[in-house]
Amino acid sequence: MRSAVALNPQIPIHAFITDHWNVEQGLPQITVLGIAQDRAGFLWINTQAAVARFDGAQFVVFDRAGTGVDTSMLTAIWADPLGQVWFGGAHGLLREERDHFTALGGEAVNAIIDAGDGTPLLATSLGLARVRDGRIIPVPGYSGPAYSLLREGDALWIGGLGRACRLTGTLDSPGVTCVSQDTPGHQPVAITRLAGGRDSLWLGTHIGLMRLNGDRIIPAGLGPDLDTTSIESLLTDRDGVLWVGTVPGLYRLLPGAVLEQASDDDIAHHPWVQALFEDRAGNLWMGTHINGLYRIWNGWTRRVSARDGLADSLVWSIVRAPDGRIVFGTNTDIETFDGGRVQPWIAGKLLPNPSAYDLYYDQGGRLWVGTRAGIAVFDHGKDVTPPALSALASLQINDVCETADGDFWIGTGGGLYRWHAGILDRADPGAPAAAAIIRSILPLGPDHFYLGTEDGVREWRKGSLTQPAWAEPLRGHFVSRVAMLGPGMLGIATTDAGVGVMLNGQLRMTTQKDGLPSDNAWTLNVLDGELYVGSIAGAWRLPLAQLPLPGSPARQVVPQLLAGEARSTSLHNARCCNGGAGARSLVVGDVIWFSTTDGALGVDTRALLAQPKSPDAKIETIEHDGRQFPAESFELRQGARDLAIHYTAPYLRVGALRFRYQLEGYDADWQDVGARRVAFYTHLPPGKYRFRVAVSLSGAPAFGQEADLAIRVEPHWYERALVRAAVILLSGLAVIPLVGWSLRRQRRRNARLEAQVARRTAQLARAVERLRVANLALAEESHTDALTTLHNRRYLLWRLPGLLAANESIGVLQIDIDYFKQVNDGYGHATGDAVLRALGRLLLQARRSSDITVRWGGEEFLLLLPGIDVAGALNIAERLRRDIAAQDFTDGRGGDIRLTCSIGFSLHPLVMQPDCGTFDAVLELADLALYRAKQDGRNTCVGLIAATLLPAEILDTPFAPQLDALLAADRLRWVREAS
Repeated sequence: MRSAVALNPQIPIHAFITDHWNVEQGLPQITVLGIAQDRAGFLWINTQAAVARFDGAQFVVFDRAGTGVDTSMLTAIWADPLGQVWFGGAHGLLREERDHFTALGGEAVNAIIDAGDGTPLLATSLGLARVRDGRIIPVPGYSGPAYSLLREGDALWIGGLGRACRLTGTLDSPGVTCVSQDTPGHQPVAITRLAGGRDSLWLGTHIGLMRLNGDRIIPAGLGPDLDTTSIESLLTDRDGVLWVGTVPGLYRLLPGAVLEQASDDDIAHHPWVQALFEDRAGNLWMGTHINGLYRIWNGWTRRVSARDGLADSLVWSIVRAPDGRIVFGTNTDIETFDGGRVQPWIAGKLLPNPSAYDLYYDQGGRLWVGTRAGIAVFDHGKDVTPPALSALASLQINDVCETADGDFWIGTGGGLYRWHAGILDRADPGAPAAAAIIRSILPLGPDHFYLGTEDGVREWRKGSLTQPAWAEPLRGHFVSRVAMLGPGMLGIATTDAGVGVMLNGQLRMTTQKDGLPSDNAWTLNVLDGELYVGSIAGAWRLPLAQLPLPGSPARQVVPQLLAGEARSTSLHNARCCNGGAGARSLVVGDVIWFSTTDGALGVDTRALLAQPKSPDAKIETIEHDGRQFPAESFELRQGARDLAIHYTAPYLRVGALRFRYQLEGYDADWQDVGARRVAFYTHLPPGKYRFRVAVSLSGAPAFGQEADLAIRVEPHWYERALVRAAVILLSGLAVIPLVGWSLRRQRRRNARLEAQVARRTAQLARAVERLRVANLALAEESHTDALTTLHNRRYLLWRLPGLLAANESIGVLQIDIDYFKQVNDGYGHATGDAVLRALGRLLLQARRSSDITVRWGGEEFLLLLPGIDVAGALNIAERLRRDIAAQDFTDGRGGDIRLTCSIGFSLHPLVMQPDCGTFDAVLELADLALYRAKQDGRNTCVGLIAATLLPAEILDTPFAPQLDALLAADRLRWVREAS
């Protein structure tokens, strides 16, 4: 990806991918003072509280308690070529080697760079110093405080007090020339930051940015925002772009002296960037004073959204116009994109329905717009819709294609239509209802098509509609797209059954069980031998050669997730991808565009690594008996035989890492553990073992280099072979006389036991009867809420399997008393309890005999209403709301309390084959509806129900993050009294 050559200066700052870590993700403190990358690839971060090491996923903190030295408030940092990391601060110099910290002391250290021989050169409060044989020694030739250092070719620059000095020659006998500050009205200021580039030397001070102009230090001349503001950080990246961090903002100086400032939306308001660092991959890392750590990188995506002028961010369809512009069909209009800005084009009021669900350009350059209710045709923005197409006004248009000049096929929510020579005919009048919902049309010849429908794949040939024999496994599944992946190879995308390949009349489906991120796929495209898929889990790619073909052995695939909902970075949080019609994705050169609920997402395939390389695994520490040991050969001689082995892999780019490990001599095979970075072993038997760990990167063809560690568990004295043999011999000799005595004793004991058994049997029969009666009472009590006498959650769990087995509709109501805390706070908890008891009586009186009324917790109640529809659930909810609002509750002081409630409800079932797990999803919808009722002002009822039965795949992800998309796709809908 392009990050290997620094941040692209052609991309605006807001288009970069920005990732953020703070104390919630493990950073020891919010203020980052310095950043460096060591030889192994780890990122080291100085914070005000401690030093942290970052592997790309988690932080390891090195504080005083763990290291024995003070690691706080360190400002200077540098990683040497040997793998050591050097730190500097007010108390001098520290060295880290293999997680061990050593304090070398000395004067205050302000900056550290390479002395030229792989050892540290220090800018100190007294001048320059270096390290030899573990000792800090001064460097001659420069006197006075040094605040910053910069190496530019053979020259070394030193930022001092009111001067910038150039050191040439060797450090043993250097030559030093200085340029002093000449700023009238100002005392000499410390030059705390240095950066070079394009024949300029930039100087950062607390009174503004300056530059070296020959033998003068002058203001930078980049405007008052930088010339008079304290400069907190400076960096020139490998493309020669200058980055400047201040308290109010972050800036970059582009080629051509163009100054760009990051907005509040790009990072944060007043980000106060104190540290800037470019890692070996070209990513820019920023340490801020008040908001932790950021990473900025090119990424491989370009999102076109409201910031680019898009008026409606819900994009359904994307197509390329004959003039090269990209056309977006949104939920309310049609807009165009020229690569820079989005412009409105065709207003929604000019369409049969504002939702431009599908777009298609015919051979004559006319734009066909399929909406949720009808179709329109535009020629250069002018409506030229043939009158005959008005017959489609009530149908959702899902796909349009032209097989010959003037011969159009239109897939709708109510069948397949052909428009030719001014005549519109339905081509599949006898198709079943689900098979008549045409989602994708793939022309194979003049009179031959494959059709993706909501009931699998159909074949239309010479006026006959059939289901191919190979497509039988897809019956009942929503096929969202059919497309040719290669010669004779048909690709099938489904919403709940994965991705399929049909070859030579045989079908092979690949699903989440085989390694896909999801069984959902909205669209698929092939580009340069790679399969790109847009799904509700995000956009992902897989080499087409790795896609299992019919008849091939079962194997796991490793797709690379490119953008999606469920990952931690801003790239991953970018919403992708959206359902819709035939134009939900578009290939333009090397870029694949996906429609999303947050604009259009372009994936630049050139920026992706062709074959990502998995990183090398590292073993960090061994944990035993509460102590940490270094990752080297380990002998366990005493204490519990329990070990925790901590391992990782430094990877500062974006990608999902999966680990596997094996303890040779104990584990029979490799243990695949996903992202987990610790291995636990308990009660290890004595022996010699070798622990091995390796890591793979999503999309990479192989594991990286593994790490290993020898472990020896010494036997206890009683586990040694000689001791065990002696114990066995002595035991045998002692057994013989004991056997005879034991037999005689057993006979006498048996006689006594027989008499006791007879007595106890009679007593037990009486006790069993008493216990049966007691258990009946106890069961009733355990199922009842003590305060309200309503049923409790235990009762609901007991009744739920039988209730669901009845296979009938169940209304689920959540009732929450509005502002109930004010009752407890104003009248006391005794009055609050009395009100809850009265509410319990009211709900018991209002229930039907088949209903289940549960106190869900606090002032929240749950009602299950079997055998009810949406209207009935809404009527009961409204009646209960009115009853509670009309009830007078005594306050215990002779007065009354009036209360209101908010009610959210949903309806079970949500899927074709419901169970107790899917019932949890109904509870989640009812809870979201209750939350909406609270947002709507309380004292109201709101329902959230499925418009049709949902694919089980949707339930794998919480509803909240996908709620807007499901509502927009008419999968879910709100229900209120007015509706």
